[in-house]
This record gives sequence, structure tokens and C-alpha cells, in this order.
Amino acid sequence: MMLGYDIDFHDIFPLLTFEKGEEQICRDNLQLRGIYLYKQVYSALCNWGVNIKEISYKLFSNLIRYDKSIRDKLYIYLAAAEEHLRNIIFDALEIDNVQIDTTNEYLDINALRPRTRADKHEYSNLYYYSYAKNFDFGLIIQIFDKFNLAQKYGLNHSDITSVRILRNKVMHHNMLLLSCFTERSDIERVITEVESGIEALYRILPTNELREGSVRNGEIVGGLTQAINKSNYPNGDITNTPYDNVICLHKFANGSFIH
Repeated sequence: MMLGYDIDFHDIFPLLTFEKGEEQICRDNLQLRGIYLYKQVYSALCNWGVNIKEISYKLFSNLIRYDKSIRDKLYIYLAAAEEHLRNIIFDALEIDNVQIDTTNEYLDINALRPRTRADKHEYSNLYYYSYAKNFDFGLIIQIFDKFNLAQKYGLNHSDITSVRILRNKVMHHNMLLLSCFTERSDIERVITEVESGIEALYRILPTNELREGSVRNGEIVGGLTQAINKSNYPNGDITNTPYDNVICLHKFANGSFIH
């Protein structure tokens, strides 16, 4: 028996309405996403407004796809930010001993030291410890703290912490904008937290192309700003009418969300 094919949608989701063929699509997608995620999204939409009479499958499906789209796009820019922070560490610090195979080692941050003029500019022992078992975002923050790298490189320590929190939310593959909640007040708080993390991510990204994109053939392509806005506005243009996304991020411009 296929999961979800024996459930009574009208009993579990009494306000969910379908156009022709949509109920079958909903059942098919249930195999991937699971009934518990469906129930959370349904409950969140029921609680979002007052005296909700029906929830169209389009609205329901849009929220799931929108949230996944935001997570997928953020992953790219979170990776770029983490790479930037790692490169700062390699630029600023060095370690005197290096193993041939660092994948089986743990980096001891007490063995790190500031780079000096005696260190070859084009070579880094420390770089190879980026393959160490414990070289993760948590260790990156510890190294930044120990050597005061945020201030030295013009970054805010609070931004790095916010990006770490956002990164953890994205990597867990749960609904980003809902977290574990279904009540509107809780979801609005989560959205505010996510937006704060995205603003911090924007400030950490090292180039304007990563932050705002670049112009190609007269159109802006790439960039965190476009990535966020494209999920809710045609071509990422916030002057357009938004798509039918009820629970979503606000407009994003110049590194800030517009409420």
C-alpha cells in the first residue's frame, strides 16, 4: 500500500479544496513530503487568517514550494559566506605542523598563530586542516573569537552568529518559515528571525555581485537580493504584484527587508 493513498483528505483537511486533477497530485506529492508536514502547513494556513472558510490546494502547495525554494537559494549564499570566513582564517592564521591526511585529524585551535612575513604567501598549512573532522561553522566562530578576526576584517561578530543560526535552520530540511509552529504569532516571530539572519548574511557576503547580482543583457542575474525576491515577485522586481504566497518573506532591498 502506498503511503497516503488510503487517507480521507476531506476528513483530515476539511477546508482544502482542489481543482480538477489536483487531489491526485496532492496524494502523489504526499509520498515525498509526508502527511505530518502536510498537516502542519494546513494548520498554519487555517490559523493565518480569521474565519477561514477554505484553503485552495494552490495556496497550500505554493507555501510548501516557496519555503523549499527559499531554503535552496539560501544554501548557495550560506556556502559562499562560509567559504569567505574560512578564507579569512587562512589569510590571517597559520599552523606549523600538518599531517599528510588531515581528514582523520582534529584541529587544535591552540596550535594556531598569526601569519608572519616569514610565511609563504602562496602556501598555507592551515588550509589543509579545513578537511579536519571538526572544521565546521562552530569551529570557525571559535577561531574568530580567539583571534578577534571579525573586527580585524570589518565584520560584526553578531552577524556571524546570526548566519550560523540561519545555516542550521536551512540545513535541517524542515519548513523554514514555520519552524515547529502553526499559530500566526509564532510564525511571524520566526519570519522576523529568518529575515534578520538573511540581512546578516547579506552583510557578510564579500562582493556586490553576491549581494546584488550582476547585469547581463540588461537584466540583473544572480545575487542574494534577486534570489530572495524572485521567489515571491516576477523577475525579482518588488514593484510587481507578488505571487499568491500568503506566508512569505517581505520585500528585500539594499540589504534590508521592507515591512
